[in-house]
Amino acid sequence: MSGTELMQSSVGLVHRSFMEWKFEKLLRKAEAHGLTEEELRNSDHRFALYMRVGRAFEICSEVEVVDYIADAMIGGIRCGDADKRPDFAQMAISALNGVTKTELNLILLMHEHGLWGTTDEEILDESGFEGFQASLGNYLGLNDLSASAILNGLTRTGLVTPQASGVGNAVNIQGNRLTQLARDLFKYVDYARRLTT
Repeated sequence: MSGTELMQSSVGLVHRSFMEWKFEKLLRKAEAHGLTEEELRNSDHRFALYMRVGRAFEICSEVEVVDYIADAMIGGIRCGDADKRPDFAQMAISALNGVTKTELNLILLMHEHGLWGTTDEEILDESGFEGFQASLGNYLGLNDLSASAILNGLTRTGLVTPQASGVGNAVNIQGNRLTQLARDLFKYVDYARRLTT
């Protein structure tokens, strides 16, 4: 066996074990919800959702993020969206593709403080912003500049709105809000977690 073949074989084994523990965790969670492995992918829509979970797992190394992705899939199936609104369930899972633990914690903090986007008719609720801003440093160890950079990066997911245009180089994290896609994602995770508590 040449050095290249040995290296490729070694990478394949590492990838397999890297993915294996994540799918085992997903299957244990599914079983706790009364779902078999077959039920996770027994239709075209569910199989597509399962494949999106696999893609999200590929670049995720944190247990908390793996749990969140697994709960999102299970909640999406259990609430019926995986079959009735498959595009929404699949988009919610895809939004987690590449999300780090810090990014997830930032999104969860926004959720905790009620920083939601609004429709044109609604008035933006600013009441949670002060608590959110204080929590950035206290719980996540982030200053406004760091949080601003991460929030700008999170707009790629569709879970966070872009910041409002500021004047000059001012940091304006107050402009970021959670989107409707984030509402769907939280609904799936909350649904799965309610079923087990």
